[in-house]
Amino acid sequence: GICHGAWVLAAIQKKAWGFQRDEVYIGTAEERAKMNKGDNTAQSHVGVGHIAKLPNFAQNAPQSLKDLLEKDPSVGAYINSIYDDLESGKN
Repeated sequence: GICHGAWVLAAIQKKAWGFQRDEVYIGTAEERAKMNKGDNTAQSHVGVGHIAKLPNFAQNAPQSLKDLLEKDPSVGAYINSIYDDLESGKN
């Protein structure tokens, strides 16, 4: 099916452009640990597999959403509640 097609395309790209496994570019986990290039867990405040809030979302939102957030604070609370529900697994 379609999944097999993805493997075929990946094989063609690997051959044509010389793509290699991630370990070639960034090293194995053990090599990275030896070079003190492990994961920086201080940057991740929510943990693996959790959606992080986008920084400055409200500042970069479309103008119509900014206007709505300014006019009706409950919209911001609703958006935050959706995120919180996703984080807690209530979705």
